[in-house]
Amino acid sequence: MLHVAAAMALSTPAPARSPAAAAAKHAITILINGNPLPIDPPPRFENGVLFVPVQRTLAALGLPFERTGKAISTQAGSKNVTLEVGSRFAEVDGNRVSLDAPSTEVRGTLYAPLRFFTDVLGAQADFDRRTNTVTIVAQLIGRTEFGLVSTGNGFTRSGTVAAVDVLSEPPTLTLGYDTGPKTISIAPNAIVEMEDVNADVTTPGELGDVRPGDYARVEMRKDGRVTRVVDAFGSYNGRIVAVAGNQFVMADGQVVGAGRTTEVALNGKAASFADLRAGDVVTVRYNVESNEVREVLASRSTIGEPGSSAVAVTADATRPLRAGESVTVRLHGPSGGAATFDIGSYVSDLAMHETAPGEYVGSYTISQGANFAQAAVIGRLSQRGGGSVEAEAPQTLSASSTPPGIVDFAPDTGTTVNNDRPAIYATFASDAVAVNPSSAAIWINGHDVTSDSVRTPQFIQYVPAYAYPDGLVRVTVRVADEAGNATTKSWTFTIRTH
Repeated sequence: MLHVAAAMALSTPAPARSPAAAAAKHAITILINGNPLPIDPPPRFENGVLFVPVQRTLAALGLPFERTGKAISTQAGSKNVTLEVGSRFAEVDGNRVSLDAPSTEVRGTLYAPLRFFTDVLGAQADFDRRTNTVTIVAQLIGRTEFGLVSTGNGFTRSGTVAAVDVLSEPPTLTLGYDTGPKTISIAPNAIVEMEDVNADVTTPGELGDVRPGDYARVEMRKDGRVTRVVDAFGSYNGRIVAVAGNQFVMADGQVVGAGRTTEVALNGKAASFADLRAGDVVTVRYNVESNEVREVLASRSTIGEPGSSAVAVTADATRPLRAGESVTVRLHGPSGGAATFDIGSYVSDLAMHETAPGEYVGSYTISQGANFAQAAVIGRLSQRGGGSVEAEAPQTLSASSTPPGIVDFAPDTGTTVNNDRPAIYATFASDAVAVNPSSAAIWINGHDVTSDSVRTPQFIQYVPAYAYPDGLVRVTVRVADEAGNATTKSWTFTIRTH
């Protein structure tokens, strides 16, 4: 699972009982109609209010979960229910219902007060402090089995991806759930979307981009024909600063622990947490429904290691690349060999061709769904008679196929403010490649005010130098990452000072 802690947490000897064991002992469990939910992510107390993970609980109740930006929607019988992240009100058929506290999001998991499930959805709920158990009782609506929910025009099946077979006819997707795996045939014209929950961005994809371990939602018609597949994933990129046992700390202070099914690769080879060390660059991919870490891809420099002087490797990428762009890798060494190259743990054993005696050339085109940072480019030359040597290019390679997200903004869309010079801002989130602050731009009522704004890799802010008249204000923000992937968002709010 993912934990947030200070980096110093791994700089001292581990206590007799690990933090993970202590958390498991005191974790709050959930029973839905008598069936226990997996403990991760558990409910949590904040300021005396019990918060419950929304998506997992709705799925267990047989209710759909739809998210558009900060808006969450579901349908309980004939009632349409919406909830805004950060709001202490929910809406049921347009009527506001007060909650004990605002909903909140923690590391990609949305939490709402327990009252959301009682007062809003009409369930019965109870928390037993003696057993640390939340019990929720409600009539299942539209569910024929776990993972399958009835919608107005068909069904939605969701679960953790167990396998993807793009070579079968038709291609198939296998989802794992409490009742066992379910293999689904995917129609040729089905829409596939990749939802990056960290950047809050959804991009078009292909079935081959869907990864085992991700959480997927498959939408189908009543006849069973699949119309859309949404692959939701979360990932973090960064550098390891400390390692202890089955945990490591990243430079931003985040602690990553091994799960039951976590796979680790180091420079393209299978590895374990024990093989990782400070300085390794990693991409951590986790299941957004369970928060379990499914994959750790690590890249480590091999410059200066024995054998690297026998060959020399160069890569021609001088900046982060985006989907469709290519990098050319060249290896210089003894002639007559067989050469390949790796890009960290992301791409392995790509063929290189000897174009001149001792000169080997290969290339790689960034695919849709590729996201990695500062990956080592390693060339490998196998020679006649056995044995091989390898070397690393002096430059690393970063790539992103996902544009940065505009995850928060103010004044919020549709709101009315009584300030004629309101601070207008938007915050950014990126995946493997950082936001390019010089790309950020903002327009107010069609006028470019970027030159008067403050821009950083995290946000853009504009404070008007003069008073705006009462009325509707239109805002547009555009931002791109260092690879050139761009995002644009527009919204409106109203000024009313009289």
